Amino acid sequence: MLRRYVSTALFTGSLLFGLLLLAPGPNTLRANAIGVIATITAIDSRTGVATLATDGGEVYAMVKEGLWKVGTRVECERIADTTPTQLRHCLPWQ
Repeated sequence: MLRRYVSTALFTGSLLFGLLLLAPGPNTLRANAIGVIATITAIDSRTGVATLATDGGEVYAMVKEGLWKVGTRVECERIADTTPTQLRHCLPWQ
């Protein structure tokens, strides 16, 4: 009987510990991403690089995605963990 309780407790504990390891920590990129709205200010047709300016005045350069045009507003994730700060996952904002 005691063996059954011990094995059940160990099995449950290992499952719970495994779930704790899957939880996003404070150092993950997704945990420190901030949503920002940016406007495409220029597109270099030769290199395919777009210049984006946020409402806060920050300027970023990214590879052009999809049907971006000058003046299009996009919603991006601002990643502050990396040096330099980057924008990722930009989607058209409506």
